[in-house]
Amino acid sequence: MDRQRIILIVDDDLTYLKMVNEWLKEDYTVSLANSAKQAFSYLEEHSPDLILLDYELPEVPGPQLLEHLRDSARTARIPVIFLTGKHDRESIMRVRSLRPADYLLKSISREELLAKLKEFFRFQF
Repeated sequence: MDRQRIILIVDDDLTYLKMVNEWLKEDYTVSLANSAKQAFSYLEEHSPDLILLDYELPEVPGPQLLEHLRDSARTARIPVIFLTGKHDRESIMRVRSLRPADYLLKSISREELLAKLKEFFRFQF
């Protein structure tokens, strides 16, 4: 069997963070960060298989965090999927230019999220 994939979830909404952790913890090794600072600290020591990233974070917004990740050789290749409540066209277009692996809305159900992640990891080595 394949090793368990590691997912870092970055979101400042602690209730949502805990809920998604509950959804994923049976199938994945999940780490949580509630700010860009926590995410950077985690990434100094770890290299997850995927980052689920909120758009709106305090201090450093999700798109800016993704730009920083892409600028670092250590984190540039880590895939990022936005998981956010931002669904206006301008926000989506800004993020699309950064080439995330996907852009999902927080209204996604547990089943839909698990299916999306399973499909995503099917094509990852």
